[in-house]
Amino acid sequence: MYSTALLFTCVASIYVSFIYWSYLQEKLTSSNYSIDPINETAFFHFPLIINIVQCIFCIVSGSIYLYSKIQLNNKSNKDEKKDKENIIMFFPSLSKKTILTLYSISISQSISAPLSYMSLDHVDYILYLLAKSCKLVPVMFVHYFAFGTIYPKYKYIVAFIITFGVTLFTIGGMKSKTKEISEDGNILLGLTMLCISLLLDGFMNSAQDIIFKTNYKKLTGAHLMTYLNFFTMLNLTIYTIFMTSQFQNFISFIKINGYFALYDLIKFSLCGAVGQIFIFITLEKFSSVVLVTVTVTRKMLSMALSVVLFGHVLNWKQWCGLILVFVGVGLESLIKIFQKKKPISNKKTE
Repeated sequence: MYSTALLFTCVASIYVSFIYWSYLQEKLTSSNYSIDPINETAFFHFPLIINIVQCIFCIVSGSIYLYSKIQLNNKSNKDEKKDKENIIMFFPSLSKKTILTLYSISISQSISAPLSYMSLDHVDYILYLLAKSCKLVPVMFVHYFAFGTIYPKYKYIVAFIITFGVTLFTIGGMKSKTKEISEDGNILLGLTMLCISLLLDGFMNSAQDIIFKTNYKKLTGAHLMTYLNFFTMLNLTIYTIFMTSQFQNFISFIKINGYFALYDLIKFSLCGAVGQIFIFITLEKFSSVVLVTVTVTRKMLSMALSVVLFGHVLNWKQWCGLILVFVGVGLESLIKIFQKKKPISNKKTE
């Protein structure tokens, strides 16, 4: 009962925070922030800055979340012994292998997001959305081939149904009043970027699962959220300072066009930080496959709401895709209720 209530709370919180996060993301990247919008255009094209600010907010919220968890696990923090225990819980001793794995995940995270955005120069948004919405497949693919994880058969069936539903929904096409920015037509390069990004995402989610299994008593979702965002922020900041001029351009942009974009960036990062707390709770208490199922269906819900909010028109293929996704999620829920959960086995031996 507690597990079901926790999952419901996580799902609802992820939906609410990231649906508004998606709205702010679109507003931030497509709005004209010029002080004279009739005669001039000023678009906020600073993806590295967006990621760095998002990481900073996630580090702060993750630290608060971690501190709260530690305090709940202690009856009192007044004596010296408790203070030492709190410090140890906040900074647990980790093996070199775990630290290396954490940093490799942060590198994957640092490369994956910018690479997927770069692919939009070569493929249209429909193909981009299609690929990014099918994370279940690369996560299970990496789990199977890199870590030897074998899931119950129904997991593969559910992954196929949801992925097929997302594919059908996206390929069906959506009539919109928004004019898409044209790409250069180099589809092969764009697809290569998307595939690399998805495989990095798959490695990232799978490696997080392994970390929780091998360091269960030391690392929690709060630890992982704080550490990964810190490493990612470090990677992106070093790259941005020495390899780009985005910091200087960002400061000039704010000076010229005012603080409206900065306000939207702060709200965007705050929503992402709150949403990440519940993402890592889901990852810690359940699994990356459950998490990806939630995030994929959240994207579907965002698309469904956009039909109502922005006047998009769905055709029969998209309605079928939408129904298939929720059938897949419902099927998994029913199987979990009426069938005892089979333990995940490992086909490889150490």
